[in-house]
Amino acid sequence: MPNSQLATFPKEISFDDDSLYIEWKDGHGSKYSLLDLRKKCPCATCRGGHGGKVGDATGHIQSIKLLSWTKVGRYAISIVWSDYHNTGIYSYDNLRAYSDGFESAFD
Repeated sequence: MPNSQLATFPKEISFDDDSLYIEWKDGHGSKYSLLDLRKKCPCATCRGGHGGKVGDATGHIQSIKLLSWTKVGRYAISIVWSDYHNTGIYSYDNLRAYSDGFESAFD
């Protein structure tokens, strides 16, 4: 895992039809599949809270688009998806850890 504060602070965030891109302040670039990020949404509903099971809310999703994103303080982004889901908060720490191969960053 990166140990510099710069490693988990984005310099630039952009997206296209398939991917989210983050250029981190330490110079590292990350590319994320939008479908993968949507299925890994960290909100309570998608993570199985409120009496559900992990995957119940996202297992059926075959394709997704990112409509917009906004910063949440200095630590995360919130994404509005094409299915109008918008309650997941993706922390920079988890995004960077996931980019660096820590598959459990959102579990």
